[in-house]
Amino acid sequence: MRKIFSIVLINVRQGIREKTFLGVAFFFLFLLGVSLFMGELSIGEKEVALRNISLSAIEVSCLFLVVLGIVNNFYREKETRLKEVYLSYFPQGSYLAGKLIGYILICCIYIFMASVLAGIILAVNKAFIWQFFLGSWGIFLKISLFCSICLLFSCVFDYPLLAALSTVFAYVAAEFSASALKITTVSNNAVTKIWMKALYHLVPNSDKIDMKYQAIYGHTLPVYFLGYVSLYVLIYILFAFSLSVLVFSKKEH
Repeated sequence: MRKIFSIVLINVRQGIREKTFLGVAFFFLFLLGVSLFMGELSIGEKEVALRNISLSAIEVSCLFLVVLGIVNNFYREKETRLKEVYLSYFPQGSYLAGKLIGYILICCIYIFMASVLAGIILAVNKAFIWQFFLGSWGIFLKISLFCSICLLFSCVFDYPLLAALSTVFAYVAAEFSASALKITTVSNNAVTKIWMKALYHLVPNSDKIDMKYQAIYGHTLPVYFLGYVSLYVLIYILFAFSLSVLVFSKKEH
């Protein structure tokens, strides 16, 4: 545990100091400005629009933080041979666990700061409700899951662009898999139905994790549902992390 904690601490310090963190923060501020503009255009639904776009801005900007941060850090350490130094002192599992936990903590810090700022702006515009932070928790769970997926693709591919694009494609597939599955239910093609069901169960199901709809309309969620979602995300993270360790151990370093 001490070795994992050391790598976590190194990655958190580096991740927050990197220009990527600052750049994503400015991107979020831009999206927040867009949300204020769009809120003014939403006649009768200003509060809902502000909450919706604010949560979407947090999620999209944090996804960029994951893709750019993990991929750049992972491949930079490979090119500078810093990874070899780490692996001479730490086991491979500890090295990967430290990176994963480190970036999950970085995302936690980012989402907390962005949510507080967005909450203040919502309060000024009389659009804040406490359920807004339930939406932030759902975003944290979803982004944590994609941290593990991004780490897996970084271990699988030798090129950073492939790892980044694969993570984005996985995110898009997770967002639209439920809708695609509903569409295929009316199809007469049995192969398409089987393929879509397999894809739906393989990729993360965003429809099971997303809490934005409840958050923007002020709906409360039962405790058992929050526990179910958190457990689902934890199991998926452990599964993706196990695959990462397996793939990483098969490669030469």
